[in-house]
Amino acid sequence: MGLTFNFAIFPFLTSLSACLLLAWLAPYLALVDKPDARKQHHGAVPVVGGIAIMLAYVLAVKVRGIGGNLNHAILPVGLMLAVGTVDDMRPLSARFKLVMQLLAAWFLLRTSGFSLANLPLPGMDGAIPLGFLAQPVSVLVIVAVTNSINMADGADGLAGGYLLVALLLLAAVAFQAGQGTVFLLIVGLISALLGFLACNARHPWLARAKVFMGDAGALGLGVLLCWFAILLARGAKPAMPAVLLLYAVALPLMDMVTVTLRRALRGVNPMRADRTHLHHLLL
Repeated sequence: MGLTFNFAIFPFLTSLSACLLLAWLAPYLALVDKPDARKQHHGAVPVVGGIAIMLAYVLAVKVRGIGGNLNHAILPVGLMLAVGTVDDMRPLSARFKLVMQLLAAWFLLRTSGFSLANLPLPGMDGAIPLGFLAQPVSVLVIVAVTNSINMADGADGLAGGYLLVALLLLAAVAFQAGQGTVFLLIVGLISALLGFLACNARHPWLARAKVFMGDAGALGLGVLLCWFAILLARGAKPAMPAVLLLYAVALPLMDMVTVTLRRALRGVNPMRADRTHLHHLLL
């Protein structure tokens, strides 16, 4: 299960290079995020990080020759990547994006043949059997995870950091379970994500983000994260309970739920963006 150049270094270098190249092309592709009353960053910033990550990752899995293991995820991830790219170029309605997320989640479950059989409750023994609600609840869980990552993309390095934490947890599970191919697939994405974070998260050599992840990256990577969890949770001897994914992204999920409830209690459309997320309040 030794790490190879293809999955330890190549995705990082490719993602970093793609971020810099696409950032230069971004104005010609209409992929720039300009500040407004809600978005208070400095100047127009290219929203190409997600596209760069996915390009680097696809190249890595193709070079490694294990891309076939992602066949079931191609359609839903591709759908989210396409919808997110269009939204980054010209904002789409929140309702339309929600419908597309529901469709992508359904595709992911349909192609994988997976659904949650029961729903554990924190602090309680046992779980609630879902029965005929198994697939609808599973769809909602995938949409919730994907949306939580997308809604957290409001500060330098934040959404990427959430994804990194979740992927590291899933990689540890795959390694512990001896699932070498899944482990390599996750490590490859971690490497590509780190290439993006080198241009997005603030560090001693970067005062502010050069590129943003964009909806394309947040939505596409959110669905891909769910796919990795499905790979590890299905089968006769699952490597982990599916609910572990919710703990892996617990903070952005709690933030999403809190913001949604707060908006609803104020009589505001829950899908209407504002500056009441946890990262906004902390800033």
